[in-house]
Amino acid sequence: ALAVDITLVEVRARELRAVAASAADDALGGLDVGALRDAGELVLDPGSVDRIVRETVAAGPVPEAAVVAVDIGRDTSGRLETEVTLRLDVALVLAPALPGRRPVVTVTRSATAVVIESP
Repeated sequence: ALAVDITLVEVRARELRAVAASAADDALGGLDVGALRDAGELVLDPGSVDRIVRETVAAGPVPEAAVVAVDIGRDTSGRLETEVTLRLDVALVLAPALPGRRPVVTVTRSATAVVIESP
């Protein structure tokens, strides 16, 4: 019986991870074209990135996921990156019928996308 709930949580966690990865990739569309043209610099506009992430999540298979964090930074190699963290409450099917079991499990997943510049 608990295998049903465990499987449900795992499937929803995989979906959440896929949405986070898609949102992180899409967020790279927030590239500040003006900064690239004027200074040759790769810079992401935080407002655009946040908007893109929220739109991607809302249009995806898990629109009820909460956007916990949208981070813009550099990886250890100095490459521009975005990291998206999402949270989802998964309602369990059978566990709530058992004494002392929670009716909901909260799942959090993150994904990062990196800009790789061509030479």
